[in-house]
Amino acid sequence: MSDEQACPGQCNRAYREAREAFKQALADYDPLDSSQSRPIPPSIQAWPGNPWCGRCKSRIRETLAELDDLAALLMATADGHRAAPGGQRVSGTTVHLSPSGAGDDLEELTSMLAGWESAYRDLKEWRSLARRGHLASAVTTCIAWLSVHLDEILVAPFAADFGQEILQWHREFTNKTKAGARTLRRPLRCPRPQCRLLTLTWTEGDTHVICSNPDCGAHIPLAEYEMEVARLGAALERGELESEVA
Repeated sequence: MSDEQACPGQCNRAYREAREAFKQALADYDPLDSSQSRPIPPSIQAWPGNPWCGRCKSRIRETLAELDDLAALLMATADGHRAAPGGQRVSGTTVHLSPSGAGDDLEELTSMLAGWESAYRDLKEWRSLARRGHLASAVTTCIAWLSVHLDEILVAPFAADFGQEILQWHREFTNKTKAGARTLRRPLRCPRPQCRLLTLTWTEGDTHVICSNPDCGAHIPLAEYEMEVARLGAALERGELESEVA
């Protein structure tokens, strides 16, 4: 499968990292050095997408809807004062800065969402978007409109850019509002020989999977864990491993 057919979402992070590691290994390989072996291409397969896979489409839909709640949380917790300079805006849009950093964030979020609505209206040759804000907030109504047309937007020519920007804004607003992140159980056993219990958990946004066994407490890099999941999944498909062992 070509990289163009691979879903650009988190489902293929381990695939992309394995591909990059292989490219670097090839660049470092010296065929004249007898002590080196030619790097072996990674066996991990990518999740296909068009451009997004079904799982990532569902995540984008959920993320888009949550932007409305995150915008409300941001304004509810704003103190009316601008944060210290620093940090780069997601969209790069140049706007007039208000006394409130939260107000600027909300204005840029509205502009981003309206921009994608306008892009889809242009693609369909529909009339320009109507005036917003008299029935509900502009953010709420724009998110509702995009949600109604989301199935078509996620297969439009700009679907990959749209999805990535929605996910990026969601991450930024989640961090700014300190919205709660779920801690999820992971299905593999702890890799430490002295543990091997089904006690692995991952908190959304973290870079490590953690063993919650108080006598262990192992921290496994998320990418390493995902590669192990892919390896064991492939072994199960080939009948080389029983699910109980995995």
